[in-house]
Amino acid sequence: MTLSTLFATLLTLMLGVGCSDEVTTHFKSLADAKLQRAFERGWLPPLLPMSSVNIVEKNDLDRNTGIGSFEYDISEREKYFGQLKSIGATLEPDGSLQILVLVQSGTRWEIELPARSGAGKYRVESAGE
Repeated sequence: MTLSTLFATLLTLMLGVGCSDEVTTHFKSLADAKLQRAFERGWLPPLLPMSSVNIVEKNDLDRNTGIGSFEYDISEREKYFGQLKSIGATLEPDGSLQILVLVQSGTRWEIELPARSGAGKYRVESAGE
């Protein structure tokens, strides 16, 4: 194998392995997410409960979509619902889940909140406006 062939092969491998379109970020707490300006990047829901911990965002940059999760004190659930509704979220019950849908600035958020668990999930995508 010539040096130029070896170089071309290595370059091809590095480009193929190094080009990931998914980015995953973890935050220990809501304060940590705010400190790292996560809300300003637009991949976290506009609001999270004050007690949120173990916040994870996984974003597909090619598709401009994301999913994520967070844990929170279940006693904050009703207050969180009220806050989301006050900024325009609508409720779409789905069995034991309650899904709040919020569309803001061309972005659609689906925030899933199980009725008996302090573990929330969300999905974000373009609203297609």
